[in-house]
Order: sequence, then C-alpha cells, then structure tokens
Amino acid sequence: MDLNSAFPLVALTQSEVLNLLPLFTISFGALFSLLAGTNKTKGRGYAFIMAFSFIVLAVIQGGYLIFSSDITLLGGTLTFSPFTKTLNLMIMFFALIGVVLTYGQDLKEGLLSEIYALILFATAGMILMVSTTHLLFMFIALEIMSLAVYVMVAMRRNSQFSAEAGLKYFILGGVASALFLYGTSLVFGALGSFELSNLELALRSTSQPSFIFFVGLGLILVAMLFKVGAFPFHGWLPDVYQGAATNVTAFMGAAVKFTAFIALAKIAQNLIFIETVPNLKWFQVFIWLSAAASMIYGNFVAISQNEIKRMLSFSTIAHTGYLLLGLYAMNQSEESGQSLVLYLFFYALSNLGAFAIISLFEEKNQKDLHIEQIAGLGMKHPVLGTLFTIFLLSMAGIPLTSGFIGKYGLFSSAVSAGEIPLVIIAVLTSVVSVYYYLRVIVYLFMKEGTEDTAIYQKLTGASVAAFLSAAATLHFGLFPKTIIHFIKMIAK
Repeated sequence: MDLNSAFPLVALTQSEVLNLLPLFTISFGALFSLLAGTNKTKGRGYAFIMAFSFIVLAVIQGGYLIFSSDITLLGGTLTFSPFTKTLNLMIMFFALIGVVLTYGQDLKEGLLSEIYALILFATAGMILMVSTTHLLFMFIALEIMSLAVYVMVAMRRNSQFSAEAGLKYFILGGVASALFLYGTSLVFGALGSFELSNLELALRSTSQPSFIFFVGLGLILVAMLFKVGAFPFHGWLPDVYQGAATNVTAFMGAAVKFTAFIALAKIAQNLIFIETVPNLKWFQVFIWLSAAASMIYGNFVAISQNEIKRMLSFSTIAHTGYLLLGLYAMNQSEESGQSLVLYLFFYALSNLGAFAIISLFEEKNQKDLHIEQIAGLGMKHPVLGTLFTIFLLSMAGIPLTSGFIGKYGLFSSAVSAGEIPLVIIAVLTSVVSVYYYLRVIVYLFMKEGTEDTAIYQKLTGASVAAFLSAAATLHFGLFPKTIIHFIKMIAK
C-alpha cells in the first residue's frame, strides 16, 4: 500500500474546512509564535502574545463548532463528531492554561521563546490523535506531540536535571514509539487494515487470528501503557516530572496524559475487548493486573516521598491505575467511557493547578520542592495555601471538589460493570492516598516555618493559571450536573 492509498487526497468542502479551523488556527499560531520569538529583546513576550491569542481564538472556534455536522476526512482517517470536538476543546483548554502558566516561568527558568510554539505544536498533534481511529495516522500524531514534549522537557539548559530528564524521556519514548509502529505493521499484516473499525470487524468474523496479530497488539499495548505511565512501564515518570520545568510537568500531566489515555481507550475498545476472540482475554487480564499494580505501587511509594513533584509523580501512577479501572470496565458498560473522560478532565484541572502553585515557590533551576520548605506557607500566603489545598483534596477525591465527582462516577460505573475486586483495591488505595495529600496540607498550615522555608516567587502567569484551575475544580465539584449531562448527550 502506497501513501496515496493510505491517505487519499480529496478536495475539502466548506463544511470540512470550517470544522478544521481550530486545528488550522493552532498550527498557524505555532508558526507565528515561533517567528515572533526571534526578536532579541522582547521575543518571549511577543511569542506569548501570539500563542495566547491564537489558542483563545481556537477555543472560541471549537466551542462554536461543537454541534456542527459530523465530518470525516482522508477516507475516514479523521473524524470530527460532537464527542471528538469536545475532547479537542478540553485539550485546547489545557493548552491555554499551559501557555498562561509558562508566562513568567520562561524568564525565571531561562526557557527559550520557542516554548510557546512547542506547546501549540504538541496541541495540534493531540487534536489529531484523539480525532483519528487510524493506527498509522495515530502514530504520526503521537510523534508530532511527543517530539515537541521531548524538547520542552530538556529546555532548561542550565539544569543538569532537565538534560537528564530530556534524555531519558527521549530514549524511552523513542523505544515506545518504535514498538507502537512495529506493532501496527504486524497488525496490518495479520488483518489487512490500519482502521480500528475495520480491524474490529475482522476480529469479530474470526475467533482465531494469526499469532502475528497478538504479537503486534502486545507491542501496541506496551507502547501505550508506557505513554500513560502505567506500572510496570512507569520508570521514566518520576525523573522526568522532577527534571522538567514545572510548567512543562503540568502540561505533560494534564494534556499529554489525557490524549494518550483517550488513544489507549480507542485501541482497547476496538482490539482488546472483543468477546468472540478467546485469546484476547490474556490482554484484558494484563490490563487488570496493570491497573491493580499501578494503584498499589503508586500510592504506597508516594507515602515515602518528601519531595512534592516526585510525590505527585507517583500519585499520577496511582491515578493511571484508577483510569485503567475505568478502561477495563468499558468492556461491560458504556457509562464507564463517559466516566473515564470526566475523570481525566477533572484530574487534569487539579494537576495543572497544583503544579502552578509549586512553581510559585520553587527557586530557579531547583529540581524539586522539599516538603520541609512549604512549612508554614499556608499561614504566610493563605490564598495560595487554600488553592493548593483545593487541588490536593480534589486529587484525593474529597467531596465538594471535581475530583470527588470524577472518582465517584468512575468507581460507580465500574461497580455496575461488575468489577468489584478492582473497585475494592481502588477504594482502599484511595484511602492511602488521603494520608500523603493531607500530609502536605498539615505542613502548609500546621508546621512552623524555618530558615529553609521557600520564598514566594511572583509569577503572574502561574497565579492566573492557579485561579483558573481552582475556579473550574470548585465549579464542577459543586455543580457537576451540567457537564455530566453534556458528556452523556454527545457520547450517544
């Protein structure tokens, strides 16, 4: 099969161009931001203005186009439905907060002006990735996203920790991408298609696919579990979270994780949860074991961490386990898919806000913020301490926050799907997580500061990002019905 056969070129209609506007806007915004950043004296400021303006315009366009007619492009390779356009809107909102969070942090950490263009390039790749069901195109979108993130992780040129994190992420991420591509080629060789819907039909028509298919599917699954940071493919995550600039860590923990998990859910739904193929049960069991191990390992290791970013990195492994629980329950219940999206969205909001607060107290080129350094900061800076508390309580799943709504919906849908043992593990490990989240709050408000206590770094962008994330976290925690009904409506 040549490239023209895989991606046939056809003229775009006016409706198709209209639905592609947010993607075009982000892509051109990345280019203009890159050019604006070449100014020697005010490059960072100009790059920020360009990136911010174009991402706001893309968000407005995305919101306006949500209920426009469905379109498919490149012979069905790309699909823009109300559901995928809502996912794109969420990603663009994460990118907007990421751009705002970077403002000020770029100067503090010596990040080049290209950071803004890279955020938009990565966002464009994410939009393509959640809008396709074509494995080869998914790989292309994955690389557009990943290559931009690799550079962002290593961009703190004066920090040896950033260089180390970038190298680790690049090498291991490259291996994962190679596994994904090789697995895709094997799946194509076994079943003759890259399209997930066609692959599902081929699987349902036979109960005994060739051995090559199972090898290819195994490689794809391993690659995607690496991308989402699930146990036992999590080894890169703590070091990368620590070494990258905090704004980059926040963007990775929100947008990159959201995108990778949506892609994994599509692959699992079409290639793994097929009841007519008995041997696929082994892949389902592997997801079950990975979910349980991620929840147990992530939460119990997080308890022993005294550095905040590293603690949150192990916490995100635990959250990956909860998400895999929702993914596994999709086999039995459609509601689990909706709950999965809501949990991803709510967790991403809290994650962005928490790292925004951390960036306000980190010193330049600091690897991580030690828990002793935040002692008494809640009393000294009550507003920021309260916001940090909101984000931590949300990640713990405490009521009145969006995290509680997301966790309750995910667990209840899993119970409805009959996954009781995995839900029990999730609930018990969630109780464990409350300890290390509350420990941070205790240090904030109940410990006296010392001479090593962190000093507040005035960063306008991080402050605005924290307030935006906190407002969304509280709003969806107190008034969740609207977004729940909306997700259910567009998912039909």
